[in-house]
Amino acid sequence: MSELETIIIGIGGVGCIVAYGIEYTNKSNVSIIVRRDYEKVIKDGYEVDSCDYGKFNWKPKNIYKDIEAAAASGKEFDYIVVTTKSLPDVVKTEDLIKPLVSKKSTIVLMQNGFDLGRPFFDKYPENVIVSGVSHIGSHNNGGVIHQTQNDKSLVSYFESPTIPVEIQEKKTKDFIDIYSNDKNNCTYFPDGKWYRYRKLVYNATLNTTCALTVTDTAINEYAGGLDAISIPAMKEVIKIAKADGVDLPDDVINSVCHSDDGDYFSPSMCVDVQKGNPIELESILGNLLVRGKELKVETPVLDTLYSLLKVVQYKLKVKNGYITLPEKRPITDKFYQ
Repeated sequence: MSELETIIIGIGGVGCIVAYGIEYTNKSNVSIIVRRDYEKVIKDGYEVDSCDYGKFNWKPKNIYKDIEAAAASGKEFDYIVVTTKSLPDVVKTEDLIKPLVSKKSTIVLMQNGFDLGRPFFDKYPENVIVSGVSHIGSHNNGGVIHQTQNDKSLVSYFESPTIPVEIQEKKTKDFIDIYSNDKNNCTYFPDGKWYRYRKLVYNATLNTTCALTVTDTAINEYAGGLDAISIPAMKEVIKIAKADGVDLPDDVINSVCHSDDGDYFSPSMCVDVQKGNPIELESILGNLLVRGKELKVETPVLDTLYSLLKVVQYKLKVKNGYITLPEKRPITDKFYQ
């Protein structure tokens, strides 16, 4: 049995494959936190159909129904891997994981978005915060996992202001060592900020536009949204990146616009709107605009997208019970002009 302990929070389609990939290397003991499918998984495990690992039933040794139960186990976790959606306006991950964090913990955020490490630096100044950008097609349907796209992860670290770079780099590569195997593609990418900016050229512009209009990327292009909204928004992302010391490739807009060629593709935020789930608005767009304001970069298109999507997000939070509206709308004396 390994002396290392790893816990994965957010066992959906992606999280299950990440957890199994770590167990597959046999370099760390694996624990998982399961909420929605807990009763099924504790009884029968997961039914997995994976393009990387094949078809099998998997039941990890350590299964917990929540953070509190995992903390009560008495284990000290070397790696805390978060694969949930990043929804800081619904739940703050840095607060959620607090019962599990010790001085030895490396916190791994395998989540969509930008500048995710910032809230962790103040709360956990002694812990390395690893950045994992995962490219994988995997879905969870009631404990049945269907992985259709190979697990490819680019791993780096969020640049902590309090920890020496060499320690952050070592801890990051140590995580890659327990996760990388002969079935997946997990590699070290030295410039995590560059890569997340590169991904934002798509996510902060096409992903957001399609979520707002509830359309796929093809309809967005055919209807004129690509030229009128998405591409101008891409240029604003590139301006923020440049002001932040990141030079993206000259052909990045062209590459992004052609990335879904041949498909009527609905990006993740659009799918969440269609399902009635809250969207990763703050992580994908809100954090970017905070950085833009700090750098004094004007972003009128992104600002408009954000303001409109705040309304969409509010509706989704009401639908999911995160916000309760009064039975009758109050009458106010507010003056509008």
